[in-house]
Amino acid sequence: MNILLLGGSGLIGSRLSKALLAAGHNLTLLSRSAGNAADYTYIQADFAALQSADDWLPHLAGIDIVINAVGIFAESARQKFADIHIAAPQALFAACELTGVRRVIQVSALGAAPNAPTAYWRSKGIADASLAASSLDWTIIRPSLIYAPEGASCRVFCSLVTLPCIANLSGAANVQPVHIDDLITLLVKLTVQALAIKQVINAIGPEAMPLSHWWQSLRLAMGLAPAFSIPLAPWLQNMAARCLPSALLTTDSFTMLRSGNSADSQLFATLLGRAPQPALPTQQDKTEVKRHALLGWLLPLLQISVALVWLCTAAVCLWAWPRAESYALLGKTGIPSAWQPLLFYGSVAMDSLFGVLCLLGKGWRMQLYLVLAYSIIIACKLPEFLWHPFGPLLKNLPILALLMLFDQLAYLKRPEK
Repeated sequence: MNILLLGGSGLIGSRLSKALLAAGHNLTLLSRSAGNAADYTYIQADFAALQSADDWLPHLAGIDIVINAVGIFAESARQKFADIHIAAPQALFAACELTGVRRVIQVSALGAAPNAPTAYWRSKGIADASLAASSLDWTIIRPSLIYAPEGASCRVFCSLVTLPCIANLSGAANVQPVHIDDLITLLVKLTVQALAIKQVINAIGPEAMPLSHWWQSLRLAMGLAPAFSIPLAPWLQNMAARCLPSALLTTDSFTMLRSGNSADSQLFATLLGRAPQPALPTQQDKTEVKRHALLGWLLPLLQISVALVWLCTAAVCLWAWPRAESYALLGKTGIPSAWQPLLFYGSVAMDSLFGVLCLLGKGWRMQLYLVLAYSIIIACKLPEFLWHPFGPLLKNLPILALLMLFDQLAYLKRPEK
């Protein structure tokens, strides 16, 4: 079967593409950049720019089924709900009617409706309503919160629940998270069999529960003891959403959690042929999930700690430590008195700059070289700091190790050329 999969690089699409190939289907992916995988046929195009039926017509030739798994959770300067969730899908549905592509599977979201309380849900709901009003053999899948170990939102949740104490969001309604494996199983099954035509399927877990209960269950599944929870009032939730640098923890996120994310799972279970599995780490992957979860907040904590070392060092040198003693130490390293003020203020400026770069996650190698140079010079010129009982110079060793770690992590994140 020839399938056009839209959103093949996303959380759902990346898993679904592998599963569809394994099931023996011919897969066409749409991407802004040309792909080179031999297993796929690629269409190089910008999904959001295809806003008329004529734009889509050339891409539907020979296609049997269209699966739209494109979605964004938050808007940006380049990506808008109106383009990605509404205009492009509506144009796609119209083009499918013109070309005779009958089967369209739309991956939406639980809670989507044209009159929903958030822009994300409303935009998804408007597209769903357009598809439901068409003459196509459509199926709309509305997943709840998705548990997927590699998913960005799931990793945020898992990191939050490994903290020493977790927030109990006051006013949050029940959630019914779904395991990614169940969602992919359903989508593959729908492509093989003409099931649930002109139906909306709520893809959800086996039971509805308070969010705090799911979080505690995640802890237990990772092998952690239950955590102490702190009630977080709605106004504090909104304040946290404005202060936290996360596209996932927004005021709309908390609004959706307060609105609820649960439904009847009977149709989903019937189509799966079994009860949905719990949205939790399995015994096989719990160690890996726990490791990623802990690093999710430990690495930022270490990053902030290194930044504070630089910034506090600059502040102490500039305002707290006697200036004459600083100049005397520079003199002991062989710096002429005429150069001491320049080097003093230069080092304060450098420390301040590196503190800011730490917070931005940049400049790790420059910091590494500077700390190494400082350490060598001080060890040679001021050996008393090397043998000092408080170990002021030896403490540079863990700093150097941390800088090496951050430098290598930054290197791994660079895109391949």
